[in-house]
Amino acid sequence: MGFLKKLFGKKGGDGEDKWNLMWQMWENGEIDSPYNELLTYDSEMQEGGHLQFFLNRALRRENIFSVMAALRETLPAGHADNLSQAYRQYCLLDIDPDDDGAVMQALGDDPLSPFDCYYAEHEEELLDVLEAFAATL
Repeated sequence: MGFLKKLFGKKGGDGEDKWNLMWQMWENGEIDSPYNELLTYDSEMQEGGHLQFFLNRALRRENIFSVMAALRETLPAGHADNLSQAYRQYCLLDIDPDDDGAVMQALGDDPLSPFDCYYAEHEEELLDVLEAFAATL
């Protein structure tokens, strides 16, 4: 249900238009924090899960603590806890994001899959937050 809802948005009228507008604004870099981080998180979860999300933050040399703080502002409580646990596990992996071999090994092992599963099982809660934000545009 969540994937189809995200793919097609709300059918008919203003809800769908605002949903599409939100994603277009995000792609154009026109969404401010903390929703920029939330949309980035959601997008990367769809592409490759928590591991990709954390590796991309490291590769871009982003301040992960400010990213995590922004996400805690917007994520539903269960998602925020799941993200924190995923980050703790990611830190224990001690992956050098500049070591392609280590990254490929980690991607193959998929060590953060339990956290990705939680995200997928509770995606509807996150979609509700995104829809509420889209409605404000």
